[in-house]
Amino acid sequence: MRIAILDYKDVVPTCMTGPADIWSGLNRMYPLVTGMPLKEDIGIDFITAADGQLARRPLGGVQSQKLSPRDQFRLIIIPAMRYDKIDEVISRETRLIEWLKQQRHKGSDLASICIGAFLLAETGLLNGKKATTNWLFADRFQQRYPSINVQDDKVIVDEGPLCSCGGAFSFTSFMIYLIEKLLGHQEAVMASKILMINTHDDSQLAFSVFRFQHDHADESIKMAQRFIEANYGKAISLEKLAGDYHMSVRNFSRRFRQATGNTPLEYLQRVRIEAAKKLLENTRGSIENVALECGYEDISFFRKVFRRQVDMTPKEYHLKYGKL
Repeated sequence: MRIAILDYKDVVPTCMTGPADIWSGLNRMYPLVTGMPLKEDIGIDFITAADGQLARRPLGGVQSQKLSPRDQFRLIIIPAMRYDKIDEVISRETRLIEWLKQQRHKGSDLASICIGAFLLAETGLLNGKKATTNWLFADRFQQRYPSINVQDDKVIVDEGPLCSCGGAFSFTSFMIYLIEKLLGHQEAVMASKILMINTHDDSQLAFSVFRFQHDHADESIKMAQRFIEANYGKAISLEKLAGDYHMSVRNFSRRFRQATGNTPLEYLQRVRIEAAKKLLENTRGSIENVALECGYEDISFFRKVFRRQVDMTPKEYHLKYGKL
């Protein structure tokens, strides 16, 4: 099975070499551990474009050679790029983008890592489909590619021959996922054991940070947001809040959603849950005390809202990220 990994200027090096190490490690170690060969021998090439010409360099090789139109790959991995170079990479790597489209037409699977999804999206192949990228850049991705359904709460999104994963260093479990998909369950389990990589279906929600949505021009709504952010631990009346800014509840709610993308209640819950996450990370107090401090008198409701927004319970979050 031939695997290609894109190598371009401003690539994140670990996202390029790491997947290569995982696939080549499986290729070397599987026969040693099981006494049986892999179903398919794995060959890995790094693909570059220079002066409009495509070249490939075998893993472990030094010399590159011109890529032939006959070269075809079962899987092409698109590593992440530097976040501050997204536009430069997209405008520069038009040859690689065109080659990805050609390879997909020939039957290759394409898999993007983190914000490598921008390169995959540039092919147009994701239009009308789902994809994920790092949660920090999900809004930018959605604005640039409105026809793609961005699943920024997912670590891995599988759209058949087009797969994507959310974080640069989630490529480890992503490769295990692809090994299972392309080679089989037993091979994936063995790869996980040999390389000591945990498989998971976690979402990105536990890692995301709510960034207060002040990037708009409605000053009254900005003042209302600041009030919520300063008083989230208290009971907040929508009627009083709207009245304080000389609006009806209906008009206030409409303007708030138009400015922030959330209703006032959704915004309050997001601010409260973000505060709860910080407390759970930095306190040894009880879940009940955290809930009360963040404005929740109903503990079961707090757990329900927390799980919906973070995709784990407050206790699970505290055990994973809190102080011992």
